[in-house]
Amino acid sequence: MARKRSRPYTKEDVEFVHKHYAEMTASEIAEKLGISKFQVSKIVSELRKYIDLPKKTAKRPNPILEYLKSKGLPIKESNEKTKKTSTRGRKKKS
Repeated sequence: MARKRSRPYTKEDVEFVHKHYAEMTASEIAEKLGISKFQVSKIVSELRKYIDLPKKTAKRPNPILEYLKSKGLPIKESNEKTKKTSTRGRKKKS
């Protein structure tokens, strides 16, 4: 199956990404504009060089958590993330 080719992005696409980046995910923006997610991320990285973009408020929901909630299964709450110590390389001198 052939890969879908995206069109080149325009000034209007950049404006749309700038206005809606915080509220929408990259795939939602890409679908709405008809460009690829890669192009959206490229626009964002270029914009960040020149202006401060707001922090992202829209995030993709975790599909595992969605499944557990739909089945009514309990979700473990972890108190702290365990820090894994590396066993690679030589030991550091103390």
